[in-house]
Amino acid sequence: MQPGNGDRYMRNRNTKKAVIYHALALFSDRGYDGVSMRDIASAVGIKAASLYNHFKSKEDIFMSIIDEMSKRYKEAITTIQLPHGEINEVADEYMHLSEEALVSIAKKMFLYFLKDDFASKFRRMLTIEQFGSLQARDAFQNLFINGPINFEKILFKNMMEQGGFIKCDPYIMALHFYSPIFLLLNKYDHLPVKEDEAVNILENHIKQFSSIYKNIQYDETAKRK
Repeated sequence: MQPGNGDRYMRNRNTKKAVIYHALALFSDRGYDGVSMRDIASAVGIKAASLYNHFKSKEDIFMSIIDEMSKRYKEAITTIQLPHGEINEVADEYMHLSEEALVSIAKKMFLYFLKDDFASKFRRMLTIEQFGSLQARDAFQNLFINGPINFEKILFKNMMEQGGFIKCDPYIMALHFYSPIFLLLNKYDHLPVKEDEAVNILENHIKQFSSIYKNIQYDETAKRK
């Protein structure tokens, strides 16, 4: 590498990250069509023509935002220590979590999407853009609707088969679990002073959900072991 190339690489990398962040902030506030390349360049503090040294188009920036969120989400899952892996292993981990541990994980995930600067802006951007962009619609559905519901349906079905939950329709059960959480995210999105209220409702929801669906006989058997 030539002298100075490392510094140039870091400057380019930092500029790209700045473009992604400022574009996200603008898209989440004005919508994709309400933001120009000149607007993004102005927010970053560079000339509009310089943007094309890093991105081919505004759509390229938009797709880069989606890719960046995917990376950040994977990092958040690791940090929060969300059970992951093969579904049987994940179900087994959840079966052995105490109610307090489950509530703790749910709180961390909820607050990540509510308070994390990038994640919260990303959710708002997709909420706006899902009606005008197929890519935004697919990302919104995958991350906030079909993705979590389908995962929880499979997870709950597996936990039923292991005896941890009562037998019922796992898809409806997933809707019962996830829908209030998604509603709370939207309800408290612009109410940071009421964060404690939102978290308290979330905790009560998870405890009530557990009391409705858990298999008491399985709990009693597990306690005797």
